Amino acid sequence: MTLKYLIQFYRNTLLIGVVVTYISSLVFGYDKVTKYLFAGDIGNFIAASVWFVVVGLLVATISQLAYFIYLFINQLGIGIFGKIWPHVQIVVTIFAIFDLVYFRFLRFGGTDQILSFIWLPIVVIIFAIITSNVKNKQSKKNLWIPSMFFMIVMTTVELIPFLRVEDTSWIYLTIFGLLLCNAYQLITLPKFNALSLEERKTKKLNKENGMKSK
Repeated sequence: MTLKYLIQFYRNTLLIGVVVTYISSLVFGYDKVTKYLFAGDIGNFIAASVWFVVVGLLVATISQLAYFIYLFINQLGIGIFGKIWPHVQIVVTIFAIFDLVYFRFLRFGGTDQILSFIWLPIVVIIFAIITSNVKNKQSKKNLWIPSMFFMIVMTTVELIPFLRVEDTSWIYLTIFGLLLCNAYQLITLPKFNALSLEERKTKKLNKENGMKSK
């Protein structure tokens, strides 16, 4: 990818992270942001808004780093496991779904609270299925398994710092930003790669024409 489109790719991801996280803060972080607006405390509302814009930037950056790590892991997995790599991805994905419930339940839950932890993997799986179906339609290859792997496993990894926090609101504040940033990157990367290829071809053609004119 050329620098021009890499910057656009990263900028758009940042924008999604900021907008989605900020909207989530207004809805799920009432005590942290919205209450100041209704109370007429504009100073604290602006300060809280700036804070969640920064959180949105962090969410988008984590998503971006995770995506490029995934690209490396995918190539490494193909090199090590070969044809059985898709099966390895399925097993790891199943474990990640289990961990989304068990990791937080083990730390904070009780036997009567297990249902309150199931919503998270359900949301992640729904996003993963929708994104994987869209991604699969983009290519002649079957990309459903690697797409599910990225959307579930890497999202789980991204959520680990927030799963360790007892305040559940932080999961609500970050999960949607992470999922939408992940989905955007997975779906739009081929577009930016194609634009980068066209840019290189145009530069090469202009260079050749310039040499001929001399």
